[in-house]
Amino acid sequence: MILRKRNYKSKMRGMLRSLSLGINYENTISFTVGILFLAILALIVASAKAQDTEMYISKLVFDKSQSIALNIESEKAKIVPGESTIQREIREKAEAEARARAEAKAREDAMNASKVIKTSAKTVAYNDPSDFEALYAKAEAATGVDRRIIQAVHYVETGCSGSTSKKSYANAQGPMQFLPSTWKGHGVDGNGDGVADINNVEDAILSGAYYLKACGGSNVQRALWGYNPSQAYYNKVMKVARSLGYPG
Repeated sequence: MILRKRNYKSKMRGMLRSLSLGINYENTISFTVGILFLAILALIVASAKAQDTEMYISKLVFDKSQSIALNIESEKAKIVPGESTIQREIREKAEAEARARAEAKAREDAMNASKVIKTSAKTVAYNDPSDFEALYAKAEAATGVDRRIIQAVHYVETGCSGSTSKKSYANAQGPMQFLPSTWKGHGVDGNGDGVADINNVEDAILSGAYYLKACGGSNVQRALWGYNPSQAYYNKVMKVARSLGYPG
């Protein structure tokens, strides 16, 4: 009788152990399946968000020949609804060509900006009318116009100023008050720096003498009227010239 009870208890313990192992095994399988399901769901959500997010690509356009960074562009990835593969390729090719042209233009602009605009290199400080005597003599020798007429024009125009960018109400400028349009046809390089500078006194005095020669030369009245067609202007210049010893 005692033996039967022991066998019965032993069988019961075996059944309970088997049941427990089965439950643990089923729980492990369920847990693993749940984890896999959540991982797959997370991947699906992340993929959907990635498709809805606008993508920007920062590209550094670098000119190797100049070794300078020219531009940093932000390009938005484009998705055109209903666009075929061929249409997309054509569009992307056109956009690439447009970017290439823009980059070439940027390189050209950078090169132009780096160029130094040449101006008169020689700068002389003139503080007294006597400082210009050599320039008047040089202009007279080159053109045949009396130096006293040249000096008188210089005096009436700007008070015998040195190099200056002074402008009049009519946009005449520089020591001899040339209009830019007149300077284009008559401006010369007076100091040998390779540039005819309307604001440089050496260039302006020699150019003024050449312009007086072109307007009338030895006929002073015609020359001055060509320089500035005004009787009042002519009278002022002649008054100054006579004070300098001009015989006319």
